[in-house]
Amino acid sequence: MLRTTSIAATAAVAAVFAASPTASAADETTQYRAVVVAGGKPVGVVEGQQWGTYGMLRDASGDRIGDASITCVAEKARDKRVLAKCTHVLRVHGQGRLVVQGMHHYKDQTVMPGTADPMRLNIVRGSGYYAGASGPVDVIEVIGGYTYTFGPTG
Repeated sequence: MLRTTSIAATAAVAAVFAASPTASAADETTQYRAVVVAGGKPVGVVEGQQWGTYGMLRDASGDRIGDASITCVAEKARDKRVLAKCTHVLRVHGQGRLVVQGMHHYKDQTVMPGTADPMRLNIVRGSGYYAGASGPVDVIEVIGGYTYTFGPTG
């Protein structure tokens, strides 16, 4: 199961990533992609159920720069819909960690990519290069892994 999540953070967060190899100025975006290699939301989720996902983290050029893990717990599970609180941890070799957290709303109980509605998550903490990062995060699930795009919201 592969998923892609696109994230656009505030301009204040963009300054944290300005020195990243994939961004040359604070008004540009930085993009990371987590290619899922294990785990994911199971079929038939019930309230209180937990699951995890692990992926290789790559930069916009495709070079491996670290790893990512996502842990979720189902807050509500009704019919085909699931509301889960999820935490994303991005670990970039030599730079530090970034933690993003919020609610995922899944439209159905399949493991098919694209079953989550667009989400608003928040950067809750960072370490190393990402220390002090904060702000809202917009997340969209699509096929292929998780794509994180940090930059100005416009």
